[in-house]
Amino acid sequence: MKKGLGFALTGLWVLLMLVSYWFYLPALNPLELGFWFFVLEGLALALVAQFLWGLVAAVSSAIPSQKAANLGRTRARDVTKQTIAYGRAFKLCLALIVGILLILGGASLFSSRVFRAKSYAGVIQVKEADFAKDFPETDVSKLALLDRASAEKIGDTYLGTIDKVSQFGISDAYRQITIGQQPYRVSPLEYKNFWKWMSNRKEGIGYYVKVNQTTGKAELVKLKEAMKYSDSEYLFRDTLRHLRLQHPTTIFGQPSFEVDDEGNPYYVATVYRPKFLLSSKDPVGAIILDAVTGKSKAYDLKDIPEWVDRVYSADNVISRVDDYYTYQNGFWNTVFSQSGVKKTTDSYNYIAIGSDIYLYTGITSATADSSNLGFILVNMRTRQVTNYKLASATETAAQASAEGEVQEKKYKATAPILTKLAGQAYYLVSLKDDAGLVKSYALVDAEDYQQVTVNNDIEKLIAAFTDADTSALTGASADQSATSDKQKQISGKVEQLASQIIAGTTVYYIQSNGQIYKIKASQETTDQLPFLKIGDHFTAQVGKDNNLDAFAVVSAD
Repeated sequence: MKKGLGFALTGLWVLLMLVSYWFYLPALNPLELGFWFFVLEGLALALVAQFLWGLVAAVSSAIPSQKAANLGRTRARDVTKQTIAYGRAFKLCLALIVGILLILGGASLFSSRVFRAKSYAGVIQVKEADFAKDFPETDVSKLALLDRASAEKIGDTYLGTIDKVSQFGISDAYRQITIGQQPYRVSPLEYKNFWKWMSNRKEGIGYYVKVNQTTGKAELVKLKEAMKYSDSEYLFRDTLRHLRLQHPTTIFGQPSFEVDDEGNPYYVATVYRPKFLLSSKDPVGAIILDAVTGKSKAYDLKDIPEWVDRVYSADNVISRVDDYYTYQNGFWNTVFSQSGVKKTTDSYNYIAIGSDIYLYTGITSATADSSNLGFILVNMRTRQVTNYKLASATETAAQASAEGEVQEKKYKATAPILTKLAGQAYYLVSLKDDAGLVKSYALVDAEDYQQVTVNNDIEKLIAAFTDADTSALTGASADQSATSDKQKQISGKVEQLASQIIAGTTVYYIQSNGQIYKIKASQETTDQLPFLKIGDHFTAQVGKDNNLDAFAVVSAD
C-alpha cells in the first residue's frame, strides 16, 4: 500500500509540474527568475507530498492488528526507519526552499540600484544634439496621424468583408510598424473562441488588417497561404508555446505581430539576458517566427533583418533613459541633493523616420514642472538614443492647451506627435469627441504652448506652417473620388452606419449585403448624406476599394 501511495504521489507531482509548465512556460535557464519560481513550486509540492506520506505512515502504524502485535520490535524498527527517512526528505526540501529564497533575495538586493546605481546609468549612451540644427524636418507624407484607437475603429469596419465573418474577429494588437517607409498599424485576424478554432484550425487564418496612419486608408490583406501560428491558437500552435518548445532555454518576451515589406506575416520575440545577476533583463537579440510555416530563427542584435521595426519595448527604453539621467551621480544623490537629476515625462509617442520607428519623449527636471529640457529620440530597432536640447512645454501641458482652445466642445486630446515644421518645434494633437472620433487637429508651439492653432482640415493646418507639399495628407483619397467607366452600379439598404474624420475629411462607412462601403464627404456628395440612417435605401457606383460615387438616397424607412 505504501509503495503504491509513493508511486501515486510521484505521478501526481510530475503531472502538476507538467501542467504548470504548459501554462507558464518558464525558460529552463538559471538566469531567468521565472525558472527559480518554477523550481520553488516543485519543492513546495514535494513538501506537501512528503507531509502526506508521513501522515499515512503515522496513521498506518497506529492501527492495531494481530500481525503487528506478533511482530513486536521488528515493526517498531520499520516505523522508526520510515519516520527518519520522511523527516530527512522533508527537511531537505524545506532547506532548499529557504536557501533559494535567501539567495534570490540577496541577489536582488545587491544587484539593485541602491548598490549599482552607476552601472544602471551606464547601460546606454546618449548622444547630445541641438534640436534646431540636428532634429530632422518632419516629412508630412509620413505623419502618423491616426493613433491606435482610431486605427482600430477603421480596421474593424472591414471585418464584414471577409468569408466566415462569424468565425473570426480582429486582434486588438494593431502594432505600429513601417512598410515601405510609410507608418502603418497591423493586426491579424483571430479565432473568436475555442469552438470557432476547432472548426477553422485546419484552414488557418487567411487575413490581416493594415491601416495607413497618414492617409487613414485601411486594407484587409488576403494571404497567399494562411497563418497556422498565432496568439489565438490553442495547444502547440500558440506562438508563445511553440517558440518555448523550440527554444526551451532561451529567455524571450511575448511574441508580437509584424509583417515584412512584402506583406508576409511574422511574430517577433525579443531575446533577453539579465544585466546584473538575475535582474534588469536587456535585449540581446530576437527570434523571428514565420506565422505560416512555424519555422523560427534566432538572431543577434546586429543581424536582425532591417524590416523588423520593434526589437526594444517602450518600457525597456523609458527605464534605461530614466536610469541614465537619474543615477549619473549615484543613488543617494537622488534622495538628498538631486543634483543633475532628470527624468522622462509621463507621455511618449512614436514617429516614423525613414524605414524605422522612433520613440520620443520629453526630458524634464526632477521637480517635474510643466517644462521640458529637451527631447529623447530612440530607434526602436537599435536603441540608439539622441537627446535634442530644446526648452519647451511638456506633452501634458500641450494637450491641456489644445483642449482649452475647444473647451466648449469638450474634446479630449490624444498623445501629441512631435513635429519640426520650417525649423520650428510643434506638437500635433488630435482632438476626439466622447465617441472616440477625431473631430479636429491642433498645432501647439512647443516653445510657447499658449500659441495654438486649430483646424478640422489637417492639410490646411499643416500648410499654414510649412512650404512643404502637404497633398499626401489627402492625396490618397483623390483617386477614390474619381468616377470610372468600369464602376459597377449597385443598390442596397443601410444595415450599419459609422463615420470617421480622416485628414480633416469625414468618411462614412456603410454596411450593406455583407459588404463595407466608404463615402468621402465633399461638396459633390448629396446633402442627404449627413442625415443617413439605418434602414435607408440607396444607389451608388462602386469604385476602387469599395468607395462609393454618385451616391443617392432613394427611399427611407
